[in-house]
Amino acid sequence: MWQSELRNFFEPRGVAVFGSVRNLSGTAYGVVKNMLDFGFSGKIYPVNPSASSGEVLGLHVYSDVSEISGDIDLAVIIIPPRTVPDVVSQCAQRGIRAAIVVSEGFAEVGEEGKDLQARLVEISRRTGIRILGPNTLGVLNTSNYLVTTPYLIGYNKPLKGTISYCSQSGLLTFGTHPLRDRAYPVSKVCDFGNKCDVNEVDLLEYLVNDSGTAAIVMHLEDIKDGQKFLGSARKAVGRKPVLIFKPTKSEVSAKAAASHTGALAGNDQVYDTAFRQAGVIRVNSWQEFWEIPRVFATQPLPRGNRVAIITATGGAGVILVEEAIRVGLVITEFTTETKRKLAVLSPRLAQNPVDVGPLMAVSIGSDPIAVYERSIPIVLEDRNVDCAVVVCPGNLAIVDVFRRIADCISQLLKPVTVFCYGVNLADIQETVRQLQNLGFPAYLELEMAVKALGVAAIYSRIKGRAPIADTYSSQD
Repeated sequence: MWQSELRNFFEPRGVAVFGSVRNLSGTAYGVVKNMLDFGFSGKIYPVNPSASSGEVLGLHVYSDVSEISGDIDLAVIIIPPRTVPDVVSQCAQRGIRAAIVVSEGFAEVGEEGKDLQARLVEISRRTGIRILGPNTLGVLNTSNYLVTTPYLIGYNKPLKGTISYCSQSGLLTFGTHPLRDRAYPVSKVCDFGNKCDVNEVDLLEYLVNDSGTAAIVMHLEDIKDGQKFLGSARKAVGRKPVLIFKPTKSEVSAKAAASHTGALAGNDQVYDTAFRQAGVIRVNSWQEFWEIPRVFATQPLPRGNRVAIITATGGAGVILVEEAIRVGLVITEFTTETKRKLAVLSPRLAQNPVDVGPLMAVSIGSDPIAVYERSIPIVLEDRNVDCAVVVCPGNLAIVDVFRRIADCISQLLKPVTVFCYGVNLADIQETVRQLQNLGFPAYLELEMAVKALGVAAIYSRIKGRAPIADTYSSQD
């Protein structure tokens, strides 16, 4: 059975949490409360030398890690930076194999911080303890609901999924983003922080072997060892898609990255070329970082890049045509048989994009949504169609439609994404969540629904599975 020393960061039997246990967000108390609220399946051991006795949230507080008799695989450390090296050493002596250093004040702040960080590296090399951070929120694992951020998350316990997100910033992880509200299919999340020890290569090699991860998404301000990363990425993309968001394209943003985590950003064109050669797919925004991977969580890969568009508004169809072409998709032409079947519903439907809006308008008072239930299977059965995007009202009636045709769609092995529109944001968001639960990637942004299919087609080509059309397709 495959094993990795990084499993201690995500699947620990017990976690020792070092720091203040007062009732404050941003402290060890916050870590303990989040794990209890989420329902972490392992043991939790709060440690604070000044709290020699007593409890926090029903757990005994230890004054020293050596007092704990239970199995501990992970330490989470939130203490003043000057005291961190000694505590990491104590953890190593105790036999703990992994430490997450949440504390700030290391290489990102100046020479004294760099010296402290160098001490952490020396301890790691000498003792074998692996260190994530410093200056990190740590990890999240939805399979056991381990969560190490010290900032109270409250109700926003994410849904279980198969996408693993890694970032060099807490902003792009879990402490500041509504993962549950947006129904992101999260498997694992990791904030690299300053990467004094554990870095993107380690995480890539861990996640590519992780059975709970279907796609790997990384936000990187720099890469510690470019050649090693690209070598690992080349091997990884044959098994799972690897998506990278690297925003430091300008000199100004590169300087900002250096002040954030002490990163050296490097030449962006070199990164861009290297990513393409390795088969890594680059995304271009925070929004794409979170949204595009949805398509890999529940949908099959397209066999090619020919897309069909089914929409209740002609204007959306025009926008999607332009965006589809921009991301490398081809607006396919339906077979004669498909056109005939669609024409039975209405002669105006027998073309791509399929504009169901006029038919819905004349169906008011009966069942205007029914046109989706009849037209989507017809379109997906067309041999000229590799994937489809559906534009529809954001309401529970459309959820019922997709529920009724879900089995039919899954048997055709063609990915489908959905954009939901409407005037009531709460209704749209609920529709998106329920469609996601049914296995259909649903979006609040129109262009994102087709961008995701474009990326899926690119990855299908990278895996050598997909013939790529480059012109408007017409094959009877």
